Amino acid sequence: MLNLDLPEPLMLALRWLLLLGPICLVMFFAFLRETPRRAKIGGLFAFLYGVPLIFVTHSLAIHFGWWRYGWDALMLNGIPADILIGGAILFGPGLFFAFPNVSPLVICLPIIIGLHSILFSSLEPLVYAGPNWFLGVVFVFVTAHIPAIYLARWTAEDRHLPMRCALLAIMTGGMIFAILPSLIMHAMGGEWGLLERPIWSTVLAAVLLGFASVIGLSANQMLCLQGGGTPIPLDPTKCLVRSGIYAYVSNPMQLSAALCWIILGLYLQNAWVIAAAGMAWVFVQGMVRWHHRYDLLKRFPEGWPEYKEHVPEWLPRWKPWVPTPARFTVDTAEVVWPKALRGATGLSIETSNGSTTYQPKGETRQFGGIEARLFAMTHINFAWAIAAHAALIIVLPAKYVLSQAARPARARL
Repeated sequence: MLNLDLPEPLMLALRWLLLLGPICLVMFFAFLRETPRRAKIGGLFAFLYGVPLIFVTHSLAIHFGWWRYGWDALMLNGIPADILIGGAILFGPGLFFAFPNVSPLVICLPIIIGLHSILFSSLEPLVYAGPNWFLGVVFVFVTAHIPAIYLARWTAEDRHLPMRCALLAIMTGGMIFAILPSLIMHAMGGEWGLLERPIWSTVLAAVLLGFASVIGLSANQMLCLQGGGTPIPLDPTKCLVRSGIYAYVSNPMQLSAALCWIILGLYLQNAWVIAAAGMAWVFVQGMVRWHHRYDLLKRFPEGWPEYKEHVPEWLPRWKPWVPTPARFTVDTAEVVWPKALRGATGLSIETSNGSTTYQPKGETRQFGGIEARLFAMTHINFAWAIAAHAALIIVLPAKYVLSQAARPARARL
């Protein structure tokens, strides 16, 4: 272990190096070398994932006393902004561009064991290491850095779409629930104070946030399952998604974000966090509508105008808009489901002696078992659709994880 004991001017220079070094590294590999476009997109996704995850994990590390940072300049929740941004660049696009064909585990393991074990506890006054600091380092790498590099790699190679969408959903959640409220309270006043708030208000806020989050998460899931792409236009869907939650509202992710900020602002008793919901409206009026006009309309000239005519942007329909009925085949022994789905919209119910299946019209993918029943429930009304999507958010990832666990280790990476 080294004992650098650098004077404050050199430590300040080190902070700048931790920000400018990764930026220069990325600029070199991304623009001075021939880096493919999908690799650049993957690097951007890795950075966007890294920012909220580094913020959350370092906040937890400070809370549990694993380490703390010195000084008060350019700090957010006790974390230096330069280290937050520089770390997201380095342990994302930086290392991915530098070692595009090396496993993220192979890249990060020497850093965890070597660099941090030698230097981390020797960087006072930049950082003061506490008990179990190495456990905190491992925690940050496992949850923030390694997944970020995997996200970049999978995006560049266009593989593991469900995992990419899951990581992007985690990224979005970190931005909505952690980064933006913290920035607002840092600039305008306010504090989290979660442990000081009444338990009933915390439970109520959690339930309401869960409901609002289902809207956004289900949209992300439908874009992956039926669209064959991610929610971010740089890695777009291959098909127009009009089923599931999209049969009720055309901007479910923006609606989800706005509801979350309103609920979170009421819980924190912070009017500025509530006002952030207006950002979602501005985003829809500008970026989303621009994306609709210059991307979706051009790629889906037949289906998109009809869809926009029938499905609202903000206020969900009570009954879904389904232009062509989906096919739901149920075993003749199951008498409950045909009765329960009798009032469903856009659902053709058939009976057979085989297994239960669900298949939207015009799609080759077919769902069976419990997920087929849940997808059929999304045709009843908006309330049942939210309940069904809440279950699908759990059922489908669990099924995917089990299927991946059964595959050889080399095929999973």
